[in-house]
Amino acid sequence: MTILPTLSLFRSARRWRILPVALLVLLLAMPLPAATAATYAVPTGLKSSVQGTTSLTYKWNAVAGAPKYRISISPNADMSGATFFRFSSASGEIRNLKPNTKYYAKVRVITLDGASLSAYSAAVAAKTLATTTLPPITNPLSVASYNVKCDNCFDGLANELSWVGRRDAVVSSIVSKRPDVVGVQEASQGWLKNETRAGGLTQFEDLQERLYKRGINYQLANAKRNNCVNDVTPTNCVFADKGASQGTKIIYNKGTLELLKQGSVALPKVSSGDNTRYLAWAVLRQRSTGKSFFFGDTQLDSSKASAYYLLRQSQTSAIVSAIARLNTTKLPVLMVGDFNSHKWTEPSNAPYDKMIAAGYVDPLGNTYKNDAPSSAATAEQRVRANYDSFNGFERKARARNTTGNGTYLDYIFTSKMRVGKWETVINIDSSGNFIGTIPSDHNMINAVVQLP
Repeated sequence: MTILPTLSLFRSARRWRILPVALLVLLLAMPLPAATAATYAVPTGLKSSVQGTTSLTYKWNAVAGAPKYRISISPNADMSGATFFRFSSASGEIRNLKPNTKYYAKVRVITLDGASLSAYSAAVAAKTLATTTLPPITNPLSVASYNVKCDNCFDGLANELSWVGRRDAVVSSIVSKRPDVVGVQEASQGWLKNETRAGGLTQFEDLQERLYKRGINYQLANAKRNNCVNDVTPTNCVFADKGASQGTKIIYNKGTLELLKQGSVALPKVSSGDNTRYLAWAVLRQRSTGKSFFFGDTQLDSSKASAYYLLRQSQTSAIVSAIARLNTTKLPVLMVGDFNSHKWTEPSNAPYDKMIAAGYVDPLGNTYKNDAPSSAATAEQRVRANYDSFNGFERKARARNTTGNGTYLDYIFTSKMRVGKWETVINIDSSGNFIGTIPSDHNMINAVVQLP
């Protein structure tokens, strides 16, 4: 209804003495003009700042007050067949692109719900890199991380066996890849039940012995059970730093590696009653090359309480600081372990972020809330990287997708080096079901690297 009919109605109301209340009711019932959406300037300065073989990273000038941005990207100059991506800041990486292909992109401001608030910028062109074939890695070094689940934390889950029932499967998983060094977690220092030998037998000792009996000279970098004057038992412990690290242990192949130094660093905790977590570390020399490297292994606290989210941040910061302090000659670094945090953890995957900020590399490029590898990924060959590292003793192995990255609590971080192969080690059939005994509630992860 326009203003003129409204005035006419008002005059009629005076003439016929219509009650003002009736007129007010009529006016309130009239539809109001639609509110005009706020408009924003068109973003400027759009460009591709980083090009990968399957990704392009874009940057542009931020628009003041912009709630969000949308990039439209297409392999065609007329933008036909475009796909769309939303970003909260004035930059973003677009993944799952084709190698050696030119793409056209433009950006606009949008609401948090996706409604347009500006026109698109002019399209800019950028090209992904061509796939390169690198020569095979020479003198490969195989490293692994494996949470073997402690014997004294048996949960009785479906398909779960006690340590005695699944230890041979754990050994077979390790032997199948013959890693030169493996960081294990939850290989408890507690004595196994029904062990009759004098002094008992711990889970990590049992694991090392069984690996050795399979014909590989696997040794513990540190065989101490407890940081006590009498390290055999924690009873009446008088503290002495023996480099023990409870169930976080480093096992290495003495035939391929030489142990130079080792030790452990206790990590922060929330309360004195919490179980102590450690960084177990070793400096090892590869016999085939004479090159040395720093190897670290950890398991961060697993509690889901908010205080422990912050604790995992501080534990990772302590690891980064400890490596910087201990690795005085700046050797190549391989840091493995169960960080008890993944890319869907809220509000962030804090330990991962701390490691990346410190200059370490995730070979999978498995960044927050994204399954496609980032441009920072270094793994040249990926084997079953789409499977999760935690399986929960479920008969069907967990996998988020068929081609991207799975969800990982377990990591192998590297300093800058070639990673020829990454594998999530699982024995499954064509349907994705575990064959035989499920070794642990975590899957072993394995990387083959070349020391720089």
